Amino acid sequence: MWLVDIFLMLVIIALLALMLFGRGGIVRQRQLEQELGELRRRLQAQQSEGAPMPVHPSLFELVRDLESLRSAIAGSKISERTLYKKYRMPPGPGLLRKILNRAKLDPAVKERIADEFLVGEVGRGLMRGLERGLTIERAAAEVGVPLAVAKGQIRRLQILGYMDGSLKPTELGWRALRS
Repeated sequence: MWLVDIFLMLVIIALLALMLFGRGGIVRQRQLEQELGELRRRLQAQQSEGAPMPVHPSLFELVRDLESLRSAIAGSKISERTLYKKYRMPPGPGLLRKILNRAKLDPAVKERIADEFLVGEVGRGLMRGLERGLTIERAAAEVGVPLAVAKGQIRRLQILGYMDGSLKPTELGWRALRS
């Protein structure tokens, strides 16, 4: 009988050792917690020093090209020429796709940035109002922008393919409304 007790005691000790020193054991967990604490301290030190967070260089190019696209649609000949030299396309949905394809970022991030930058809250409000059947004047009043600004925004949304000719959101427009 005492042999069974010893055997059970050895099994319990072996299981405890496995829990403590195994792959997902307590010792490994403590090491990971220490690493995590060290990384948090380094991040806090970087933020407190005012050091800029690392940003992907492609992000700057994406934002610059989106700004140029928005300016070109608004009538800037310099922006239009710059984009044409770079992409060999006039402003429109095709150019927007080329700009997004060129950026080396996550596709969801690129689309979200483009939607925020090109559509914005005013554009989403106008699309929602027009989708509900409001006139352009009523939709502009509901969003709180002058009629001239609303018409310019609607023109931009149509050129970029967010709205069709009948002022209804396209698939791209619905995606922007969901974000």
